[in-house]
Amino acid sequence: MLVAYMFDDIELAIKMVEKYLDLKNPFEGLVVGSEVIFLYGLTSFAQARKTKEAIWKNRAHEALKKVKKLAKDSPSNYQHKLLLLEAECAFTAGRKSEATEKYEQAVIFSRNNKFIQDQALSNELAAKFHAEECNYCKASQYYGKAHALYVEWGATGKADHFRENFPF
Repeated sequence: MLVAYMFDDIELAIKMVEKYLDLKNPFEGLVVGSEVIFLYGLTSFAQARKTKEAIWKNRAHEALKKVKKLAKDSPSNYQHKLLLLEAECAFTAGRKSEATEKYEQAVIFSRNNKFIQDQALSNELAAKFHAEECNYCKASQYYGKAHALYVEWGATGKADHFRENFPF
C-alpha cells in the first residue's frame, strides 16, 4: 500500500487499503492498522482532489477522525500524521494559508519525533501543494528537502523516482 502511494499509484493504493478494510480490521489496535488508516486518509484526499467526488472527501474525513483520536492518545507517534492529514484536508478545501501552516507543522513534528520517512513525505506533499499553487520557489525547497530525506532514510528507489519525475 505504502509503496503504491509513494510511487503515485493512488488507485492501486486505494484498492489495497479497501481489501484490507474488507478483512474487518484484523490488525485493529496494532501499529499496522493505524498506518493503513493514515494511508487511507492520504489516498482519499488525493483522490478527492483528482475526482471532486464527495465519497472521497467523506472517507478522508473518517480517517482524519480516527487519526485525531490516535494523536490524542499518543501524540509523539501520531501528531505529525494528524497535521499532515489536516494539511491535505485544507489543500483539498482550498484553504491555502491553513494548508501552508499545517504542512510546515507536520515537517517540524515529524523531525522532532525522529520519523524521517514521514518528514520526507511531509516535505513531498508540501512541495506538491506549493507547485499546485504556482509557488515554484517554495516547491523547489520542499522537493529538495524531501529528496535528501528519502536518500538519508535509504529509500534510494523513491529518491530516484522523485528526481526523475519531478521538475525540481
